[in-house]
Amino acid sequence: MTKKKEKVLIIGIDSQIGEALKIYLIKKKIIVYGTTRRKEFVNQNTYFLDLKKPSLKFFENEFNSVIFCAATTNIAECEKEQARHRIINVTNTIKIIDKLVQKNSFVIYLSSNAVFNGTKQFYKNNDKTCPSTIYGKFKTEVEEYLTNKVSKKSCILRLTKVITKNTPFIEHWKKEVKLKRSIKTFKNRFLSPVNIDVVINSIYLLLKKKQTGIFQLGGRDEISYSEYAKLIFKDSPSSLKLISDEIDINLGTKNIYSSLYTNLPDHIKNLKR
Repeated sequence: MTKKKEKVLIIGIDSQIGEALKIYLIKKKIIVYGTTRRKEFVNQNTYFLDLKKPSLKFFENEFNSVIFCAATTNIAECEKEQARHRIINVTNTIKIIDKLVQKNSFVIYLSSNAVFNGTKQFYKNNDKTCPSTIYGKFKTEVEEYLTNKVSKKSCILRLTKVITKNTPFIEHWKKEVKLKRSIKTFKNRFLSPVNIDVVINSIYLLLKKKQTGIFQLGGRDEISYSEYAKLIFKDSPSSLKLISDEIDINLGTKNIYSSLYTNLPDHIKNLKR
């Protein structure tokens, strides 16, 4: 008897993670569907979905698994327009998750280190959440819903800063360097970069295992944005001179960290983070 091919839905298939995941899963002979809010990207396997006012019509279809990549991720925007972005990041996200679970889909929800306040390094997956931003509070609220209401049909994957070939802040730095303008970086804000390839492999692992719970993936190291900029431009002495090491005065004397202790169903070896 021929085994049915697995059908996977990526919500936010045109996001940086969504695009990379789509390519990877197709190579694995998985049938991939997606959602987008860009009407020009809609096709037979990609549905239009605006999280501000979503139509749940196509969720009547059955998918083995769903990866939730879509959200408003701009922290400043979430702070400015809390009510609007809560509808997107919490209310309608939960509505869609409920619909998917009713259709027997396994949901993988991509969360963030923002569920913690960053006052220490390498939070564990069982540490109590303590978000300091509205964006982090939105993520925490969805995490709590999944854990309390649909824990048997879902898992959570928290990520640190995902690095791709088009990471916006790195692209911005490169543009400034090209224009011979100073790059403003902070010595007291830290990141724990994780490569997109490791992220995609980890999501694929969760798809195969369909293990419930809270998982985390972060870089092996934590580094200030100032030091990270120096790594990016280490082969260009003229660019290094444009890096401005500054203190984020909004933090006072504090450092803000973003690292997570990696916790996955299996240990992923020999992959560059």
